[in-house]
Amino acid sequence: MDIDYYFKKYLEIIKTDKFNDEKLLAKPTESLRSHTDNVVKQAFLLMKMNYIKSEKLFWDLLISCEFHDYGKMNDMFQKRVSPNYRKFAFDKDNEVAHSAISIFFIDDTICNNFISVLFAVLYHHYRKVEPSYWIDNDPELVDKFLEEFDSVLNYDDIQIYLGEIQELFKTPLESPEKQYAVLLKGLLHKCDYSASAGIECEKKNDFLLECIDNWSKNNFEDDFEYNKLQIFCLDNRDNNLIVTAPTGMGKTEAGLLWCGNNKCFFVLPLKTAINAMYDRIKKLSGADFKDRVALVHSDMKSYYLKETDKNSDESFDFDYLEYSKQFSLPITVCTPDQIFDFALKYPGYEYKLAISSYSKFIIDEIQMYSPDVLAAIIYAIKMIHTVGGKVAVLTATLPPFVKKELLKIFGDDVVLNDFSDEGKLRHNVKVIEDKLTSQDVYDIVSNTNDEIVKKYLVVCNSIPTANRIYRELKEGDIDADIHLFHANFIQIDRMEKEKNIKKTSDKEQKDMQRPEIWVSTSVVEASLDINFDILITELSDLFSLFQRFGRVNRNGKKDFSKYNCYVFTELQDTATKFVDKTIHSLSKEAIISVDGVVTEKDKNELIEEHLSAEKIENSQYYKDYCTVMGNYQNGYDYLKSKDDGIRSIDRISVIPEPVYDDNFGIICDALEVLKSKESTRDDKLNASDDINLLTVSVPMYRCKKHKTKKYVDSRYNNIPVVNCKYSKETGIDFEESGSENNDTSETEDHFL
Repeated sequence: MDIDYYFKKYLEIIKTDKFNDEKLLAKPTESLRSHTDNVVKQAFLLMKMNYIKSEKLFWDLLISCEFHDYGKMNDMFQKRVSPNYRKFAFDKDNEVAHSAISIFFIDDTICNNFISVLFAVLYHHYRKVEPSYWIDNDPELVDKFLEEFDSVLNYDDIQIYLGEIQELFKTPLESPEKQYAVLLKGLLHKCDYSASAGIECEKKNDFLLECIDNWSKNNFEDDFEYNKLQIFCLDNRDNNLIVTAPTGMGKTEAGLLWCGNNKCFFVLPLKTAINAMYDRIKKLSGADFKDRVALVHSDMKSYYLKETDKNSDESFDFDYLEYSKQFSLPITVCTPDQIFDFALKYPGYEYKLAISSYSKFIIDEIQMYSPDVLAAIIYAIKMIHTVGGKVAVLTATLPPFVKKELLKIFGDDVVLNDFSDEGKLRHNVKVIEDKLTSQDVYDIVSNTNDEIVKKYLVVCNSIPTANRIYRELKEGDIDADIHLFHANFIQIDRMEKEKNIKKTSDKEQKDMQRPEIWVSTSVVEASLDINFDILITELSDLFSLFQRFGRVNRNGKKDFSKYNCYVFTELQDTATKFVDKTIHSLSKEAIISVDGVVTEKDKNELIEEHLSAEKIENSQYYKDYCTVMGNYQNGYDYLKSKDDGIRSIDRISVIPEPVYDDNFGIICDALEVLKSKESTRDDKLNASDDINLLTVSVPMYRCKKHKTKKYVDSRYNNIPVVNCKYSKETGIDFEESGSENNDTSETEDHFL
């Protein structure tokens, strides 16, 4: 494409002298002309990076960028952004939104797809009032505003087009017209948001393959070669992939090789796993990592803050944070809710979908999600595939019905492979048809502990079970160091426990005086890169079970001639309420046939035979998935809010009252900093983090039931203080009798 040609052609359409007046403002600190030039600059950057394939789309994007804010020329807007009228509020009854005015300046003769350009400009802002409100309801007010300008179109013209514009909301994405309009609007958002933030809309990936090659040479022998999985991903970089491969085969490197020097999203279910992946890719990326890789989840500020040296003059890098939030870096490691929420089709969803059109997505651990979140992910994959993005599902275990759903989307446009035969022998399994008790843990440790077996991981289905087994082991006479780890700890304590469980994993057995036992929950399934000697676990389903197996003999270098995985099949405590009965029953039927060494191929065959798509059709999980998927498929644009569906909204961050009391001074000091006009951005970020580290996520009903009259206004949100017990040893405790005490499943750990 001849960029110079389009630049000259673009200059010819700028003909409004008044608009070029530098006195006209887009915001208090920037002129309208300057902002528009910066928005247009971003469009040219996207084209130079080959992220826009269509010349027609590129031209319409230039038109949209040029005209999107013309409506800001009106006197009332100029007063509102003037330094003397900063508190002048928008008046819906006497003022028209600038996006609604802007469309009257667009000449259809300069557009390739006039309706799409009108749609993109009219809806590039959507706040409390529908942008077409004034055109629908107040023609006199619209005409009054247009009297100020020499507009191209009049009210009657727009009325004719408005029906076609709004019909786009009901048009399915499979329609070429809808795709064009959605991509145009999304790219306009991308250019506009980046210009407003003062950053480049994209940074180019021209480093990844070279970095992986350098890493391989530096960490392995000279004769290093990629394995079959990695070669497969290299050879199929232009294809969508569905791949199963066992732990230890280098799926991360394989995924990055598939990505190549393209824009890439690495999507994982748990924040702890994402943090670890970010650190891994950050190290791979070298000194220029801030131009290369981003971490995006709800606690990203805190994680970035940890990387800032508070003992030096180094300031928090807010530009890096902004690039990360805007998805402007080549590689983004994130949770699904941060990117795939465009499946909700909320106002403005086009921004993320447009980015997806020129991106590649690596999705790991797809079996980890609840049915509502999985439905959102699958539907998002369908949207990505429709607009031209690429997806690689790389996972150790793949539910057959998920594979079936993916094949519905991709059809023949996908390459499948199963590398189970390449997996090392790692696991020797003993199945016990009973409930797991502390006595079982005691007996297994007593019978297996020797000079090479020291590290034991106990995984329970629920927090109440984990707490009880931990307490009983502590109160018993077992000669071992015993630890507890689950989701019911405040952030600062949880971080400490994550660090300590990794320390245990990294210890050499010869250096350990006595065995260490970590009692945990599903939080360890995929979130931590740990390697224990013995696993003692409850059964929930085969997918989770085999994930738990992956925490033992991870690299296949330990002795597996004796049992190293003990599976207890019966449910107990709150797990009887949240574990799907059908899937559990089928999983039990499968696992009781196992006694001894199980290969990676055996695991997949058990899943295919016992948890086939047909066999789980009667499960509540599958029914819930189908219900939510139907809602996505049948919903029109802009009917859902951004907070529905994919991001769980039945949980809230709170501060336990004992933590509040013990840290009252820290909280008061932090609030003082947050409220002070003299505090710097760094000061406020640190203060906010001091408070957030004292929070824990609990179900919403817990907050309503146990909330005190206290709350902490941390500037960004009000954090409730809840009436409960709390200890650094066992976490939050609501002191209620019966099996309902504390919490239910660990599904809250997804995205938390």
